[in-house]
Amino acid sequence: MEKKGARLFQQNADAFECGWNIVELDSRRQLRLKVNELLRLSHDPTLTTSEMQQHLLHGVATFGKQLATQLVRSLQRDDHQERQTIVWLLTLLNDAESVAPLRHMSRDSKLPRPVRLSASLALAGMGITPEMIDSHRQPRLYAIS
Repeated sequence: MEKKGARLFQQNADAFECGWNIVELDSRRQLRLKVNELLRLSHDPTLTTSEMQQHLLHGVATFGKQLATQLVRSLQRDDHQERQTIVWLLTLLNDAESVAPLRHMSRDSKLPRPVRLSASLALAGMGITPEMIDSHRQPRLYAIS
């Protein structure tokens, strides 16, 4: 006969079908908590930009590339203030790995316009727009003889 608490230790067939395990789920939960903590810290008026960058670097040291990926995904939130904060965090992080997903988001017409604009703004903040890239290029000078 099965006891009341035994159900907690039974393995769920749905978890195996998705390929998830408890460690992965906990890691993803920790990552979401870290992003929420960064959002909360960004509203602290006593925190300087360099201190915020230290928090971001600590998050990168802990989670690696997944932090930037989660920040990019978080741009799809409904709250305008949160999106604005995430754009600022992505600009501070300035991660090269997030450029391709941000470009994809900015061009995806299926996404809401505010999300596309936020992705474009994050790219502009990182200096990854065609106009900014062209302005950094040196004109080629040719000698004609």
